[in-house]
Amino acid sequence: MLSCPKSDPCGQWQITQTLGGMHGQANKRDKTMSSNASSRNPILVSPEKKAALYRLTNPPVIAWPTLAILVIIVVGIVGTDVLALKGQLPLWGAALINVLFMYPIFHVAHDATHRSASSNVQLNDWMGRIALLMIAPQVSLSTFRYSHMIHHRFTNESKDPDHYAHGPWWSIVFRWMTFDLSYAVYNWRSGDPRGVKTLKDTLPLAAMTLMAVAVLAFLGYGWEVVMLWLIPARITTALIGFVFLWLPHLDGDEHGQLQHITTAASTQNNLTAGTTVRMGHEPLMDTLMQWHNYHLIHHLWPTTPSYNHRKVWQLMEPELRARDLRIQHGFALIPTFHPGGTTAIGSH
Repeated sequence: MLSCPKSDPCGQWQITQTLGGMHGQANKRDKTMSSNASSRNPILVSPEKKAALYRLTNPPVIAWPTLAILVIIVVGIVGTDVLALKGQLPLWGAALINVLFMYPIFHVAHDATHRSASSNVQLNDWMGRIALLMIAPQVSLSTFRYSHMIHHRFTNESKDPDHYAHGPWWSIVFRWMTFDLSYAVYNWRSGDPRGVKTLKDTLPLAAMTLMAVAVLAFLGYGWEVVMLWLIPARITTALIGFVFLWLPHLDGDEHGQLQHITTAASTQNNLTAGTTVRMGHEPLMDTLMQWHNYHLIHHLWPTTPSYNHRKVWQLMEPELRARDLRIQHGFALIPTFHPGGTTAIGSH
């Protein structure tokens, strides 16, 4: 049961963006995790919405859609590799199929990073590890978790590790393609013992991955490793960097040119304008963006299972429309800035 704070006698309920707020359970499980830590400008939730919001934004015992996606990924990739190794699929065709199966790994690994895949910590983390094994076996879940929580803590600011995904046009695809490796570098350079500690998990995995690749190459399967894993994994990583690290954090300058959302509009300073909502074509966008067309919802309530993002938006739309919003319409890159209270509920 939820109870109202003594300082807020059940008239309005303040949800702050620390893990100690609505997401206290996650905070107890992992003290190193921090979401958007700004409680300067909290969102007020009416009493009649508290139960529904709590249900939608907290991890279930098992997130069955997430588990089902993980099973499909593993069966799909393993099955494709077996068919290719038997000569029943050309390697180039298997590589393309593996990209399709690897792309949803983001949903599983990302939700597991936030402990949204299961309220059982061990089950949650194993789901995340298995997902990463399919695409980035050289990087640990703990390395991803630390960097991603720092992203939430310092969204769009100089300390944000996802700044790496934004840069000069000539380097941008390479940045997207290697952002997973940049997380390990970020953790090493952070100077934070918690970040450096995650490398104790990553270094053995990196060594084992290199050893496995070397052994397979020695046995004559080097080209198969390249076509079935390396190329699909890098293409998929680039797609993930584009869709999830770059797109939701875009803005336009005074000349209508693309730019990263600036520090002045960071989540610390303007809770709802630090990332975007993409309105329109929802069924298609839900699939293509793995429910992160409502990326703002994820930054406001990070432990929400991704498949609940649109439901949370629909529940909280009146409160959110009263705040500053950046809305990307349809397939637009540059969002439209809507000052609080300037858009009607349900409008696109």
